[in-house]
Amino acid sequence: MKKYYYYWVLMFSIVISISSCSKNEVVNGALCDLTVRVLLKNQVSDFSTFQVTIVEQKSGKEFKTKADNEGYAKFDLPFGTYDLQAENLINGVSTLYGHKKNVTLSENKTLIEIEVSSIINSMEKSFVLDELYFNGDKNGEWNSIYYESYLTIRNVSDRPLFADGLSIAICGDYNSIESSEDNPMPGYLKKDTVIITQLYTIPGEGNQYKVEPGESLVLAHSAINHKLGEDGQIDETKIRSIDLSGADFEFFVPYEYTMTVDNPEVTNMIVDYSMNQAFNWGYSGSTPIMLARLDEAKKQEMLDNKINLPLPHSMGTMKMEHLALPVSCIIDGVETGSINNLFHKVLPDKVDRGSILINSGGLYGGFEGQFIKRREITDAQGNTTVKDTNNSTDDFEIIEHGQKSYPKK
Repeated sequence: MKKYYYYWVLMFSIVISISSCSKNEVVNGALCDLTVRVLLKNQVSDFSTFQVTIVEQKSGKEFKTKADNEGYAKFDLPFGTYDLQAENLINGVSTLYGHKKNVTLSENKTLIEIEVSSIINSMEKSFVLDELYFNGDKNGEWNSIYYESYLTIRNVSDRPLFADGLSIAICGDYNSIESSEDNPMPGYLKKDTVIITQLYTIPGEGNQYKVEPGESLVLAHSAINHKLGEDGQIDETKIRSIDLSGADFEFFVPYEYTMTVDNPEVTNMIVDYSMNQAFNWGYSGSTPIMLARLDEAKKQEMLDNKINLPLPHSMGTMKMEHLALPVSCIIDGVETGSINNLFHKVLPDKVDRGSILINSGGLYGGFEGQFIKRREITDAQGNTTVKDTNNSTDDFEIIEHGQKSYPKK
């Protein structure tokens, strides 16, 4: 009788144990019935374009599934620690993204919510400013290069990204003069804003300008072949000039006194604001440049609340309207300048802890062929990429006469 009593106790314990587990739980390998819910502040009507990917940290094994229309994705996963991400996919490229790391699954049934937002704002690394050519050069003693400045932005992530909506901002504060009572612009840094005089945006509907990992876009002041003479033929005397006819975008500001030609074959940047009705970067780099991402509401708020400030070089005698760019909207920034001028930083340390200063002989640092580029490195997977530590002193190098041509293909 005692023997049968222990038998029924054992059977009863097994039944209770099985019923308390998930229907998919196995011995010594419990499974979690996990539901991931994708959330978006500005609600969308259909979440079926979203993919949820879960990676088990210890093994690196991936689990993927699509969300349903309401944003729910279901998994049966062994207990453990995972990294989760959710992203929409449009032609294989994401525009919205969210993630959670170090999530421990130790219960039979779990709901985890992941809020998504613009992928460029969500990722640790997306785009960076790479090549910066503002200094100009000389074709002989009396022939200086004026409109051949350009910059490139590079996708340093591990996935293709759309560049639509990225903005280029140029500082209104000059790092070539000391801060003083006549220059109130540095005070705005305490409000987590940077004063700017120009804002230009890459056009597109959000899924037009695709950039593969490691590739770049070229943004030119004047997207023409500067090697040509007035007769349309190569001018052999223009030894330092470059061909920018193959640029992806052009900074053309429509104005009756515009000194550059609009190349109809190159897409123009949207001119959100240009205080002087011209793309004006400065040959010494004394007005640092930034790459930003702003939604239309934030951009409109900036435009509706312009700030009338004295121009730094006018010693307070002339005022013009500037914009206040929130630091939170800045993706990347480079503190450029010239070592020959008085210097104070105009970008906060969270954007750039250092600076890259051109070494030129002129008073204003112009036309010495000082080309600035990020240093190339090899990552852990053996891929060539660029250095990005938010310290331009270490991240960039100066290459004399290193400016590149980007001819039309």
